[in-house]
Amino acid sequence: MLTPQAFCYLRNPILSSGETMLHYTVQHLCITGAIHMAWRRVVAHPRDKRTIARLLLSRAPRPAVYRRDATYVLGLLPTDREVSVGQLRNALLKDMPDLETFKYEHVLPGLVDQGLLRYRFARTSEGIEAMDQVRDQCTWIERALDEGSTPDLEKLSAALNALGSNVVLLNRYTRDRLGELIKEFPELRTVKPSLGVADPMTAFHAFNMLGTDLFGASSAVGTLDFGGFADGDFGGAGIGGDW
Repeated sequence: MLTPQAFCYLRNPILSSGETMLHYTVQHLCITGAIHMAWRRVVAHPRDKRTIARLLLSRAPRPAVYRRDATYVLGLLPTDREVSVGQLRNALLKDMPDLETFKYEHVLPGLVDQGLLRYRFARTSEGIEAMDQVRDQCTWIERALDEGSTPDLEKLSAALNALGSNVVLLNRYTRDRLGELIKEFPELRTVKPSLGVADPMTAFHAFNMLGTDLFGASSAVGTLDFGGFADGDFGGAGIGGDW
């Protein structure tokens, strides 16, 4: 199964945004457990001793070997301490002022190596097939949860496991519905043991936690305002064109 950043590229090789792919890469690493997330009470500022809740990120002790795009993001995180989302943002902007660089220097080579792209704007038949598999899986889950009745939990669990970190591609309604189902049916808590995350609920909610804290709001073509972290719904922009 493709990663969400790979799907993003293949879905629209010309208009897809490097910034969007960067966001999905961070989410992918959080969901698969290569990046740990934790809410902690920290001092607001050296001159302001109030404590506030802040989402902190850290590298897993021995993350699995990843392709170039994920390896690049992991390399920006220190190995000996947690960092805030703002600190990660600053590190990204310092190292890569033009975020479209991520698309062409870090995502593109992996897709070419996998035989999913011929060159930057031309998908292979294998690339189209892989993209369609992710799209079909998302569509099935969204339709299953849009019927208003309780879906077949066994089929839903299998579909979510097959989707993996591409859960970030589901629309907001579906994500909210899944959250309700997990509360109602605790057996769905074991839906992602294959992702190597000790707490499946942390993995499941990773895209929601980062969706409002990382890179801001998306537009129809994926061009984003990288200046803010508190506004917008970037996580899980959906398959149907509402990126």
